[in-house]
Amino acid sequence: MTHLQLLQTVIGGSRKIFEGWIMTIDNPELPEFAYYDSYDRFARRVRGESRYATDTASRAFIATVLATAPARLLTIREGQIFYRAQPGISENEWEDEDGAMRIETSGHGPERMVPRPELVTGGRTNAAGIAYLYLATSTLTAISEIRPWIGAPVSVAQFKTKRVLQALDLSRGHGAPGFTKLTFDQLLGNDLMDAATKQEVVWTDIDNAFSRPVSRSDEGIEYVPTQVLAEAFVGAGYEAIAYRSSFGDPGYNVVLFDINDAEILNCTPYTVRKLEIEFESNGNVWFRHNRNK
Repeated sequence: MTHLQLLQTVIGGSRKIFEGWIMTIDNPELPEFAYYDSYDRFARRVRGESRYATDTASRAFIATVLATAPARLLTIREGQIFYRAQPGISENEWEDEDGAMRIETSGHGPERMVPRPELVTGGRTNAAGIAYLYLATSTLTAISEIRPWIGAPVSVAQFKTKRVLQALDLSRGHGAPGFTKLTFDQLLGNDLMDAATKQEVVWTDIDNAFSRPVSRSDEGIEYVPTQVLAEAFVGAGYEAIAYRSSFGDPGYNVVLFDINDAEILNCTPYTVRKLEIEFESNGNVWFRHNRNK
């Protein structure tokens, strides 16, 4: 089904909902999101109700996302350098001129640094078995994204894009939750939100969803919404996405939907020497009751 046919199907099946100007479903024809928290509603549905976004509400949301996406178009030039990190390094044995065996360390070869579809597990944007090329704008960002420990050996490769790529910039709303862009009256429902306000809030939530770190045990379920959106971006003809890193550095992550759109140039071995950790309380403190008093 083409993007246009999807729009027509969603709109055609939902016109009655818009009668009387009561918007209860996202409308790609306007385009306008029905709610400021439309992304959160979509995420809950695909995690727990309609995993493949086959329900009308999810299809309407995706179509509205695509209808508002062109404002975030980003062009990645040919020859742009990016970085990709993978755990571990390679060790090669060789014999010197005195006959002694030496061990030389190096970064992994292309067979480890370029993803292979048959070995790919599910990630932030890809389902298992679908290979996308995860890259970063700096060595620090690339290493941070694999979440290493102190003393861990890592390999970092440089990749160069082979052609001009049309991408989506998902980094504009990074950081603050989308609802912080609303006034108190808007949150209470006393002041109606216009389409532009809802669009800014929804896209901020989408931005944060792509960059938000999750625990390894939750990756399978938490990545479903972003995987569905990434597949929609591919279907709409976008060739890459860019989003901010959430690991304390100013870098960006870039995902190329075709792993052949960049070539590997080199690979360097590194050892992680330091990790910086930030934390904040996210609940109530409990105190033990002293029964002896």
